[in-house]
Amino acid sequence: MNILPKQNDKPRTIFIFGAGASYPDGVPLQADIIPRILMDTDPQLIKSQISKRIKRFLAYNFCRGDKYPSLEEVFGFIDFFVSLDMSLSKQWGTDKLRCLKSDLIKVIHYLISKNTNRSDNFILFWKTIKELNQEVGVITTNYDTLIEEAFDSIYPICLLDYCVDLINYRYPESLIPFDWWVDPKKPVEIFDGIIPTRIRLIKLHGSLNWKYCNCCGQVALTPWQHQINLKTDSYESFLDSQTTECPLDHNKLASLIQAPTHYKSFHNYIFSKLYDEATYLLRSASQLVFIGYSFPAADVHIRALIRQSYKENGRIIVVNKSRAKDLRHRYESLAQNIEYYAMPFERFVRSGIFRDILSSDKSIQPAL
Repeated sequence: MNILPKQNDKPRTIFIFGAGASYPDGVPLQADIIPRILMDTDPQLIKSQISKRIKRFLAYNFCRGDKYPSLEEVFGFIDFFVSLDMSLSKQWGTDKLRCLKSDLIKVIHYLISKNTNRSDNFILFWKTIKELNQEVGVITTNYDTLIEEAFDSIYPICLLDYCVDLINYRYPESLIPFDWWVDPKKPVEIFDGIIPTRIRLIKLHGSLNWKYCNCCGQVALTPWQHQINLKTDSYESFLDSQTTECPLDHNKLASLIQAPTHYKSFHNYIFSKLYDEATYLLRSASQLVFIGYSFPAADVHIRALIRQSYKENGRIIVVNKSRAKDLRHRYESLAQNIEYYAMPFERFVRSGIFRDILSSDKSIQPAL
C-alpha cells in the first residue's frame, strides 16, 4: 500500500550540529587538517600527486617552523587571487590556483572519510527521537556521513529527506541498486500499517556522499560510499561497482562540499537551495539546539541566516563542552532566551536534558 508520509513541514525543534558532535567518533576538526596534511604518515598523503602539490604550496606561502595556517586562511588566500583573476606568481597562476583549491577539497574529503565510522552517539540520537518526538528538523555544517548512516536504525519508521532533488529519485534505473533512495515527499510503501515521518536533514555545506555533475547540475547520492582515493583521483568503495560518472551525461562526478572560507559562493544552485530550506525551517521553529558548534568566523553566513530568520523570543539551547566566555557571547546576540550546557555530545545524547527538550517540544508555543 502506498501512502504519503507525514510531511513534518514545520517542526518546532531544530538541531544544528557542528564539528564538535562528530569529533568523539574520530572525525578531525578543521584545526587539525593542515597539520595532518603535512605530518601524517598515511601513504596517500605522502605519495599522491594531489597531496604533493598542496604541500609545495603550503611550504612556499605559509609554513615556517611548527606554525600552521588555518584552513580558512589558506582558502581565503586562494580565493583572493581567483576572485580577482590574478596570478600569485609565475608558478601559481589562476588556473593552477583553481586546481589547487579543488585538490585541497579532495584532501579534506579524504581525511574526514578515512576517519568516519558508525556512530553509537548518533544512533542513540535518532532512536530517542523516534521514541519521544519525530517532528524535528536537523541542520548540520559537517561533511561527514555519521548522522545519516545512523539513520537506518529508525528506518522505515522515519524517512530521510536531504532537501535536494537527487538523481536517485528520478532515474533509479541508471544507478547501482545499492544507491536506491526513497523520495519522502511522495507516496511510499508502508509496513505494519505505520505511516512514516519525513525528517529533513539539511547539510548546509555539502556532504561526502553527494556527487555533483557540473554538466547537468544534478546530485547523485551514494549513501554508503563516502571514500575518495587521492592516488587515483577517484571514488572508491567496498562495492564491486560504484557511481563515478553521471548516469545522464557520463560526465565525471565531483565532491560537493563548501570550502571553509569567509567567501561563500552561492552560485551553485544546490547551496542556494539548501540555504533557502534552512531559512524555511528556522522561521517556523520555537527552539534551536546547537550541538558542538562554536560559530567559527568563516560561518558568518549562518549567523546572518539565524538573525534574519529566527525570532528573538525563541529559545536557543547550546550544548558544547567548551566553557569559554567568548563562545557564550557569540550566542547571546541571537536571541533573548539562551540556555548553555557545558557537556560534549556523547554525554548530552544520554542525558535527561535531551529527553526533556524532545518531550517539552509540543507544549512550547510557536515563536511569533
